[in-house]
Parts: sequence; structure tokens; C-alpha cells
Amino acid sequence: MKKGQAAFEYMILVGALLVVLIPLFYYVSYYSSQNVKVEKLEDAVQTLGRTTDSLYSLGPGNKDYVIISLPGAISETKVSGTEILIKIDIFGDTSDFYYTTKGPVTGSIPTEQGNFEMEIEVLENGTVQIQKS
Repeated sequence: MKKGQAAFEYMILVGALLVVLIPLFYYVSYYSSQNVKVEKLEDAVQTLGRTTDSLYSLGPGNKDYVIISLPGAISETKVSGTEILIKIDIFGDTSDFYYTTKGPVTGSIPTEQGNFEMEIEVLENGTVQIQKS
């Protein structure tokens, strides 16, 4: 076997490996980043919901602050009735992340990406208000 032939075969082997590994790396990194978004949203909704329930149990006049981290691609947020809802465009579809609270809630959650300090307060009528502080 000649040196040129060995080098050519080596280049073909490396090229074939790259053809397999590059799409695999893209697939893994894409789904990994999507899973990070899911985890951030689940944590944010659970944090808001648990704090809301805790304050609702304590009664009017109670207030707390929590910090939540929101990913990008949020299409809608809703805080009303007994539901905290965040919709996100993920995995090529819209997914809902929600928490059903013990008492009535009102307010708003940002749709932008970032870390936010949220003020959660029980109003005199017993409704829990959630808003960016």
C-alpha cells in the first residue's frame, strides 16, 4: 500500500465519521437546550404556585418576593381564577405549564427571557396578586 492511498483512506474514514457525528451533535444539543427551557418553566411555575398557596393560607396583608428564571419563546402568560399558566413554543409545538392554586389569583408574568423578582401579595379581598416588582 502506498502512502498516498493510506492518507486518502484515512481522509475518507474521518469524513464518514464527521457525517455521522455532526448531525448527532446537533440533535443532542437541540434537545438538551429544549429540556433546559422545560426545567426552567416547571421551576418558575412551581415556585410561583407554592408561594401563592403559602401566602393564601396566611391571609390578607401577607407579601413575599421570589426570583424566577424564564426562558425565551414564551408565547402567553395568564394569571386568573385559580390558575397560573405559561405557554411556550417548544419542540415545534405549544406546551402549557400550569399550576392550580388553592385560592383566587390575579396579576401578570413577563413573557420576556430573563430573571425576574416577582412580588406576591394577598389582597384584602383574599385574592393573591402576582406581579413583577
